Amino acid sequence: MYYKIENKECEVYQKLHEMRTEELRFEEENKAAIKEKTGLDWDSYLGNFGQQNWNRVTHYNGFKFKDTENIDLSIWKRHLKYKGVYVPNTRTKKGREILELLNNGLKGHLFNLPFDILGIKHSSKFSFPVVEICADTILIYLGEDYNIESDDIIEITTKEFNHIRESAHQ
Repeated sequence: MYYKIENKECEVYQKLHEMRTEELRFEEENKAAIKEKTGLDWDSYLGNFGQQNWNRVTHYNGFKFKDTENIDLSIWKRHLKYKGVYVPNTRTKKGREILELLNNGLKGHLFNLPFDILGIKHSSKFSFPVVEICADTILIYLGEDYNIESDDIIEITTKEFNHIRESAHQ
């Protein structure tokens, strides 16, 4: 189900706005932490985009580095399936340190935080909740198994959801 919240005075709006703003800050801080630890810039990554995993921020498994000349192969190894992608070499201490950073050393929120803020229980069958800030509107996608009853949280169509997103990102 798709929802929007436009009432900025609403407590749920404020909590979701704060949560999502913090997640966007975490994304930047996590990128900086990886760059500091590896000393390398990347064009693309292998992993899960934010809000599509348990930590609600991007999960990195490997990278397509910009400067392939300076890749330390004692820390990184080529991915067998994806050409040009490097993953931590877990046969070395430094490679295991990178893997530990990627798996446990980056900031994020647990997937259930939006459910907690909205005051609903998540079932064993669920989709990862999506929360987006689009100008002064909070957009929410929870999956088909959830129904929210609130005057401040308005159910919308997929078409309206996508229109608001596209309008905000132009």
